[in-house]
Amino acid sequence: MFVRTDHRNGGASLQVLGATPDRFESLLDLYVNLESARGVCMHPRITQFLVAVFRARPLAFQQLLFQRSNSHQFHQDTAYVAVEEPLFLAATWIALEDVVEGSGELAYYDASHRLPHVLFANGTKRFDFARDDQKAYGQRLDEMCRDRGLEYRRFMAKKGDVLFWAADLVHRSHPRQLPEETSRLSCVTHYCPATVHPFWFRFHPDNRGIEPDAGGAGAFASSFYRLPHDGKMRAPNRLA
Repeated sequence: MFVRTDHRNGGASLQVLGATPDRFESLLDLYVNLESARGVCMHPRITQFLVAVFRARPLAFQQLLFQRSNSHQFHQDTAYVAVEEPLFLAATWIALEDVVEGSGELAYYDASHRLPHVLFANGTKRFDFARDDQKAYGQRLDEMCRDRGLEYRRFMAKKGDVLFWAADLVHRSHPRQLPEETSRLSCVTHYCPATVHPFWFRFHPDNRGIEPDAGGAGAFASSFYRLPHDGKMRAPNRLA
């Protein structure tokens, strides 16, 4: 089974598919079902770098296959991809094809991870959809970066290129100029050190399973599937 977004229909909720993945929407936590997805995010060069950063084995706890640009506005991952220690977070963006200009390429403000902390209505770095304004949040980040003269960059990647970013890097999908169906195949994986836990461990005891990578370099967790599993595909037991 596959978990996917519902951008095609303008929906904010996630959907569950059968064994045939959708070719338009973003697919989540493919490392649960696909060995190839594990091999990509736990490539030896990637894990060596993450171990050096974390001083611990990396835990991959969220993965997205972007088949096209999702038109995300400016944000920091700490707002939406929460870890018990907010800054104990890193991500990889791996190009699965050459990025074409106008396809909604990944864009970011260089050195923006050093901005002053942005706190939300709940007093934390975690965005609250019931109390906070996404548009205002994105605009605030853009203004903070512009006020400091930070350089705006687009990641015009070639197939196989990898961009690592720190927890608070301000990034977005650059406005798309080409048709909506234009592909921008990429794999994004969020990691934390195995010494801390994703924030959702607090609320979903059935989803606290951690499955070691076969190569021993890291491990996997998922908020949508129960892990460890026996190698067979399983339907997600919860959708956020």
